Amino acid sequence: MAKSSDGLRAAVLTTSALLFGWAGGSCSTGVKPAASAQAPEASHTSEAARVDDKFVAVAERLAPSVVRVTTRQRASTAMTFRSPDGDPFEGTPFEDFFRRLEPRSSEPPEPRVGMGSGVVIDHGGHILTNQHVVAGAENVKVTFVDGKEIDAKVVGTDPKTDLAVIKVDRSDLTPAEFGDSDKMHVGEWVIAIGNPFGLDHSVTVGVLSAKGRYGFAEGQLEDFLQTDASINPGNSGGPLVNLDGRVVGINTMIAGIGTGVGFAVSEGIAKPIVQQLIEHGTVTRPYIGVVMQTLTPELRQAIGNGAPEKGALVSEVQDGSPAQKAGIKAGDIVVEVQGKATEDSREVQRVVLAQKVGEMLDVTVWRDGKEMTMKVQSAALPAGSPAAPGRAGPGGDLGLELQTLTPELAQRFGLDPTTKGAVVAGVRPGSPAAEAGVRSGDVIVGVDRAPVANAGDAAKDLGTERAAGHLVHVRRGDRALYLVIPKPR
Repeated sequence: MAKSSDGLRAAVLTTSALLFGWAGGSCSTGVKPAASAQAPEASHTSEAARVDDKFVAVAERLAPSVVRVTTRQRASTAMTFRSPDGDPFEGTPFEDFFRRLEPRSSEPPEPRVGMGSGVVIDHGGHILTNQHVVAGAENVKVTFVDGKEIDAKVVGTDPKTDLAVIKVDRSDLTPAEFGDSDKMHVGEWVIAIGNPFGLDHSVTVGVLSAKGRYGFAEGQLEDFLQTDASINPGNSGGPLVNLDGRVVGINTMIAGIGTGVGFAVSEGIAKPIVQQLIEHGTVTRPYIGVVMQTLTPELRQAIGNGAPEKGALVSEVQDGSPAQKAGIKAGDIVVEVQGKATEDSREVQRVVLAQKVGEMLDVTVWRDGKEMTMKVQSAALPAGSPAAPGRAGPGGDLGLELQTLTPELAQRFGLDPTTKGAVVAGVRPGSPAAEAGVRSGDVIVGVDRAPVANAGDAAKDLGTERAAGHLVHVRRGDRALYLVIPKPR
């Protein structure tokens, strides 16, 4: 990979040399030796040809591995997007990012045909694609580059990563190989192969624009590669490959047709998921039972006591979870997991997900000025467990109206009736509380790292002046998080 990139840079540098009238460190003197006059251009042509050859080689190598996936769905699950090939993104958590809606007809709906892409991953007939490509499909067919169309069955799907594995009964397959997305660098060449708008085996070229993109859909496990290689409806499920022809991502979504901003599920996320889907048809994930927030400068300042520069702030520890059993508490800052320093909550999640269910993890937390390492035995993530936190708020000059949380109110808010705290009855627009993101209905359970039992306690604690603002621990629905209410201006 690096050699190919170096070759391209050499070609660009040689071109610059020709444009500015120098090469090899020598200036033109007006004498043009016949023997060397063509050398720079010949070198440029050679380097450019080598890059072209790489693209051609990858396209030829991957052609038998990339397939078209065609699905037929019931009318009840049919898509509202209308195009010649249907909307391969309908039903995903990302559809609002780019979908085009058309008013439903008053006529009885007809079954719709959807289309996407896939990539062969072994000699056993398994093909990796997106979950949203096959979701709700009654019938799935796969078409190869040789034109042969074969029925396929869905082996397993994983909605949290939008990945699926399907299988065909064909033995003469050419599987693609996985690369290593972690070793990819922003700016490296990547190639997307798929069937945009039903145009089979289209090859587009671009660069890796960014890594680790996330935040598109709450509750999803996101680690996207961003690329400007053209991706359009129909590319979903197709491979994003490096110049060695190895799969580094699975093309999944776009930021709008023709924007040049596309996203692929990274190989680092996809590969372990694929193995579980093939073996079990479902995915079992390890978890330790904490909800975290990235430690922002504002939070760090509010916590004080020499809080670490980087880490993941634990905003909630789930009852009965491995983390609770190990002694981790809300307010702890995770600074290291399995010997790896932690910069934010996503890194903690990534390390935990890389382990097997039941494995022991060393989790180092900062608490009240001290670091301590705890042994946490991961467990299987329960179905429907929350994957991410939310936000909340405070009172008085801070712009809050508070009332004591009664057992009746606790039940109304879906909390344990024994929960104590203060309910936010109102937030004044433009106030420090509003600036912090506090909402009516939030429940304040702690202020400045101390629990509050009622509205009076909360108002008293929030009434004290703190230069760094108040660190407020709140419950919002089934989530908990910390917020920093700034000092009134």
